[in-house]
Amino acid sequence: MANIVILWVILCPLVAFLIGSIPFSFLIAKLFTGKDLRKVGTKNVGGLNTMITAGFWRGFLAGLLDFSKGFFSVLAVILLEFDSSFSSQSVLPRFSIPDMDAVILILVVAFVVLGHNYSIFLKFKGGRGLGTSAGILVLVNPLVMVIFLVVFGLLVVLTKHFRPPILFAFILILPICLFLPLFPPWIVIHGLASNLILTLVITSIAVVLFPKYIGPTINMFRGKEYKIGNEELTLQEDDSVNL
Repeated sequence: MANIVILWVILCPLVAFLIGSIPFSFLIAKLFTGKDLRKVGTKNVGGLNTMITAGFWRGFLAGLLDFSKGFFSVLAVILLEFDSSFSSQSVLPRFSIPDMDAVILILVVAFVVLGHNYSIFLKFKGGRGLGTSAGILVLVNPLVMVIFLVVFGLLVVLTKHFRPPILFAFILILPICLFLPLFPPWIVIHGLASNLILTLVITSIAVVLFPKYIGPTINMFRGKEYKIGNEELTLQEDDSVNL
């Protein structure tokens, strides 16, 4: 039994990485416009750049598909009992998460976002992971998603920046997750403390997103990051620091 669980711990993140690597935005833009998102618009392989390049509804579809990568990857972990050595007393036993399933959940979360950001099909180029992360948060705990959006929105209003607040918002909601008393009824967590698992899920997302957002964050403090209303700076896909 232990060997089977270990196999799942190795296999599930790899499958999640492959799912995350599917470049829906790139494929939709290429199909309808013939353009390579890595070379046009913001040069980001994501829903926003697809909207800019291929139109609103095609960009919306791309964003929805990126969202679905995170949503359905986590849903698979919730529905499948990888570690049957744990029994559930829940009225919804198939939706319980014992200890090893929690480990698999955290790894799947990290690797599906990692796959989106560094797609194996685009020579490890990709998006910034926001849509895929949103799909994860909505399923794991919708309340966390609402809190994230509120914090992110406030930071955007206060700073007039778009990308750096994403990283700050994930960091700021971590302590909230540790004490959050509410969980959705479709998730019953056993073994590890539920708040600890939630915090580790958010931490895994933040760690994967960090390389994509640290450059823009440093540029913000240098006054060289895109700012809403400032036409001198453009929103370009560049993770490096502008010196």
